[in-house]
This record gives sequence, structure tokens and C-alpha cells, in this order.
Amino acid sequence: MKFSLLAVPGAAPGDEILGAENGKERTFKISEYKGRYLVIVFYHGDWECQEYLQAFSDLQDKFRSVKAEVVGCSIDSSKGHLVWMKTDKSDGGFGGKLQIALWTDTSGSLSDQFDLYDKEENQCLDGVVIIDDAGVVRHAMTTSLECADTAKNTFELVNMLKKYKVDAKDVKKSSSKTSSSLSSSSSSGREVSPVKISREELEKDWDVSEDPELIKVLNMAKMLGRAQPPKVQTYAKNPLFNLLPLAIRRLSNPRAPVKCCTASLFRNLAGFGPNGDISKNQKLQLENLMKKVMGVAYMPEDLTGKFTSLSSLNQREQTKFFDTTLMDLTGDSYMKEPNSVKDTEGKGVFVNNYSNFVLWVNCEDQLRLVSVAKGQDLKYVLLRLQKAVARIEEALKMVFSTKSCQQRGFTTANGGFSHSRREVYGTGFETTFTMELLGFGRAGRDEMEKASRELNIKMEKNRNGVNTFTVVLRQGPDDTEQEIVTKSVEAVDTLGKMDKELQSRLGVKLTL
Repeated sequence: MKFSLLAVPGAAPGDEILGAENGKERTFKISEYKGRYLVIVFYHGDWECQEYLQAFSDLQDKFRSVKAEVVGCSIDSSKGHLVWMKTDKSDGGFGGKLQIALWTDTSGSLSDQFDLYDKEENQCLDGVVIIDDAGVVRHAMTTSLECADTAKNTFELVNMLKKYKVDAKDVKKSSSKTSSSLSSSSSSGREVSPVKISREELEKDWDVSEDPELIKVLNMAKMLGRAQPPKVQTYAKNPLFNLLPLAIRRLSNPRAPVKCCTASLFRNLAGFGPNGDISKNQKLQLENLMKKVMGVAYMPEDLTGKFTSLSSLNQREQTKFFDTTLMDLTGDSYMKEPNSVKDTEGKGVFVNNYSNFVLWVNCEDQLRLVSVAKGQDLKYVLLRLQKAVARIEEALKMVFSTKSCQQRGFTTANGGFSHSRREVYGTGFETTFTMELLGFGRAGRDEMEKASRELNIKMEKNRNGVNTFTVVLRQGPDDTEQEIVTKSVEAVDTLGKMDKELQSRLGVKLTL
């Protein structure tokens, strides 16, 4: 059995540790925080724990108001900490506004003393250590609470520990200083806590089977029936588009020939209802809101463009507007046909200047975000979509006043986003691929249906081109965004191999 090197309560270690604070590298010692409580937030890695550290950063002023300081600690280098701290929030960083210092425990020597180091994975475990103003380790824990709840509970715990002092003279010094001090600890290498517990005293009254008061209570319980189990308090987790830039860059693009990739998000705004079925006044209000949000004041250069209200277009202008390559790629070119768009008032579409991002307003859902590119570079498409949804969320928070905070963000239900897209679940996320499949074009419908069943996909022939197909994954209710992308890419690659086999079997000749 592995024991921690530090007892709780126990003396805090005194070694120097490198870290980053206020945009600079420097060395830290726990002893420099004497006179204040120190909260060390261990986390498993930079770029993956933004929400966790942000929760503590947001409460740093409250901690300081009770003479406590919060620092973060992981195995990442101090230079890596600095880069992460300075990186823009939309790219997974803190935009230079992180209020806590970050320590570097490269070898795990500090975290290991609190049983918060995983040697196999070579990373710190997520946990919190509290050291009091006398340099005594008072608390060490891991938890399954949400990030914000962990930070709040830690603040409350600091206040509680302040009420119950431990005399530093009664606490042995840390065994990490010298090897000689290990000899004064137990044979397992663990220091002995000053609290003495007698096992005999604990066990002597264990047998309570003949206790008359207990028998009386048990008989009453039998008469009343089985007691109801206590209610377990659960915390609802707010859904989010869970593909940050770092996670996207780790994904793989399709290897099979792909004509274009498309990634879409279906969203509705909180305060406007769960779908696109809203009143005329609400549609006009939402359209005007999104015109403002997509303006140059809120969007970066690559997402600036033009917003077009469909009600302002006559039939000729509508036909011209939708008869473009971009609308072919997004699957919306059918709108060029007369009477294909009804009740245009309040409906609009934003197209960026590079013609690779489209935002639909008040169509099937209140918002549909579409990122598209020719070829196989799906990661490029996803990075643009992630940036767009992050900037739109930030802009919505700035546009709405604090009095209308209920209208911030997107409508959610049952732990996912509310939307009207069929066969797309709580993520409100879908990827689409356009492929030229000569083998399936020659083989016919039976082969298409067989491949669709085997690969769990939907295959449909495009209107433009006999051998051009649209391929979409059939999602499961529990699929995450990353799983949707990974499964889609695997299906597309396998479909490409199956098409080559059909071409070979049917003698299809390629024409250039």
C-alpha cells in the first residue's frame, strides 16, 4: 500500500519550485506565504483545465480578502505556463487575465507527497491542498464536484479551518528535507499524525446488536416499511461546444478523396425559445441582434462579412444570391427556386468575406452556423467553426445588459442544446462530406444501402452530378463532438476503400 509522505496535519515541504506569475518566470517557496493560507490547486495539464483554473481565478480576490492565496500546479514547464496564460480565451487560454500563479512540478516531487501524482501517466491528479498561515498542511483532497463548486467549497473550507487552529509545535517537520527524518517516521515511510487513536477504544462498543434503544428503532422501522433512500443532490452541467483548438489539432483529416467538408451547429438563443417557431416580433428582434453581433466591432477579420435580410430580395435577386458555389457546398442552393423560401420576414443570412462561413437566422432553428471548405481539411473547417461560436457567445454577453442576463447564451435542455435538427442530439453538431464515388454510382442502390448499414451512415446522391454523394454519420444520443468527428472520418475512409473495390470489380475506368 502506498502512503503519502506528509501527514495531515503535517509540516509543509520547504523546497524551491519554479513557476510563472504576472507574465514572468520566478522561483517560489511555500515558506514565503507564511502569515497567509496557501491553496495549491493541482491539475493534470495546461490547455486541458481552463475551466478548472478559471473558477479559482474568479475567486482569487475573495481568497485574498480572508488572507489566503491560490496557486496552480502541474508538470508543465514555466515557459509553457506563460504561453498558456497569454493565449486568447477563444483558443483555450486566459488572455493574460489569470489571477493566480502557476507552479511547475516537472518530476512530480511536490504532488507525490500529497498522493496527487500519477507516475504511469506522468501527470498531477486534479486536487486541492490547503496549508495554513503557520505552514501546516491542513487539508488534501480530490473531488468529483464541478469546477465552480470545487472552488466555492475550497473557499468555505479555508474559512472553516481558520476557526480550528493546529499548533505548529505539535507537528513534525516534513520528511522531504533529509533522509534522516525518514527514520523517525513509520516503517512505511509515512509520518505519524499527532492525533492518537486507540483501536481498542474504538472497537469495544462495536457490538450494539443488543442495544434496547436500537431494537426499538428497528421494530418501528419495520412497522413503517422500508425507509426512503436519501436524495442525492446533483449538479446540472452546462453544455458547451466541446472541441477546443488543441483537441481539434489532435484529430485526423480524411485520407479518402473528398470534394468538400462541412461542419454545422444548430442553436437557439436563451430568452427566445427552444426552436425557430417564434413570433414575428421576436424574429425581427433576433435578426437585428445578429446583425449587430456579426459586425466588425465583435468579429475578427476572417469572420467579417455581409448580412442579407431575405425579405429585402426580390425573386431575381434571390435566385442570383443562392446560385453560387458556396450555397452548393452548404446544400442550400435549392433556395434559388421560386417560392422555395416562405415567410421571409425576420429571416437572414450572413456570409463572411472569404465565403467559407455562413450564419442562417430564423430558418429551421433560430441559428445555424456552417463552416465549409473544398477538399479534405476538416480540421481547418472545425477551427473556424469553433472560433465563430466562441466569438458569437462573447458578443452576446457584451450586447445584453446585466438586467437581461436570462437571454445570454444558448437554450439548453436535458444536459444538451435545444434544436430542431432530426437525428442530431444534444451536441447540435453535424459533419457532412461530399464525395465522388464512381463505384457506388455504377453498382446501384443495393450496394449503397449495404454500405450505409455497415458504416452507420446516410448516403444520398447529390442533384449536381451522377456519382456525387453526400455522406453523414448516424449519431448516437451519447456521442460527443470529438466522437462524431472521429467516427465520421473513419466511415469516410472505409467508404473510399469500398468504392475502389467496386470500381475494380465492375471495371469502372477513370476519366480525367
